[in-house]
Amino acid sequence: MENNDKYNAFSLLKFIWDRKKWFLAVCIATFVVSAACSLLVRPRFRSTAVIYAPRTSSVAKILLNEQNYNERLDMRALATVDETEQMMAYLNSVTLKDSLIAKYKLAEYYDIDMSNKGAQTKLYKTLDNNIVIKRTDLGSISVTIADWDAQKAYDMTVDAVRWLDTIKNAIDRERLEAAYRDLQRQLDSINKAIAINSDSICELMKHGVFNVERQSERYTQQYAAAVAQGNTAAMNRLRSEMDTLAKYGSKLTALLENEFNFSQYQALTKQKMLDAQLDLNTTVPVKFVIDKPFKADKKFYPKRSIIVVVSVLCAFLLTLVVLLIADKIDEKTSESSTESEKR
Repeated sequence: MENNDKYNAFSLLKFIWDRKKWFLAVCIATFVVSAACSLLVRPRFRSTAVIYAPRTSSVAKILLNEQNYNERLDMRALATVDETEQMMAYLNSVTLKDSLIAKYKLAEYYDIDMSNKGAQTKLYKTLDNNIVIKRTDLGSISVTIADWDAQKAYDMTVDAVRWLDTIKNAIDRERLEAAYRDLQRQLDSINKAIAINSDSICELMKHGVFNVERQSERYTQQYAAAVAQGNTAAMNRLRSEMDTLAKYGSKLTALLENEFNFSQYQALTKQKMLDAQLDLNTTVPVKFVIDKPFKADKKFYPKRSIIVVVSVLCAFLLTLVVLLIADKIDEKTSESSTESEKR
């Protein structure tokens, strides 16, 4: 078996050597054609930026919680997987793509007629083919943009990373403004409730009810003294005041408790409004830039040497297969002719 393998390998080499002119001619022709074709392929350049997402971008949470340390509220804390995925969603958003399309006039640049059916889809697909956004093994996000123009690839990468702040802050601002309006409505409702509650307290105080616990204690002491002295008039007066206190005291207690609860809720709402206002009036970067993009000084596509080598190799193998088949056909034809002559 081993001898057969050596013999077959030797026969194949001899077969190639005997027809070396064919192989040489095909390989040279393929080399020339593939080299020429590779020169016609438009070179492409790419720029890459690497960023990390933070755990939070809320200024209020970062600045107003320094005494009670929380890793999530640390300005230097890096995002979790879920938060990184959210950041990637912003980078892949249509809003960002539309910004690039508008600034660089990519429909015209990619020679896409927007009046044609499906032109918008084609434009987005072309842009998607030039943008690669992925999460690295270390948890960061790489933003790579490729183009025929090295400067344009660099500029688009810089803008994509820069506009990430604008897009996320705009989305957050929209939500914060809505939350602020809701808080304002809640505060207005609380203020109205406090005003009504205060009016009710004032009405009860007109009946001489101010502090149920202290008044009750004082009336009890005075009534005991009046009984001891046998002062009927004082006893009747105190009994009347105690009846008034009993009638309105529970209502006053409930209203005072409501006042306390309302004031607590009012303070909490005002604090949330201040937090929202601080976030509205202050913006911080929503990402950490680890590697800034740079203008590529070397194309990444096409790899002309690879194109030429693969083309020549494929041409060589195809020629070998064709010649083997042709040789086999000639052999069969010769055998058939010999058998016919013998007959």
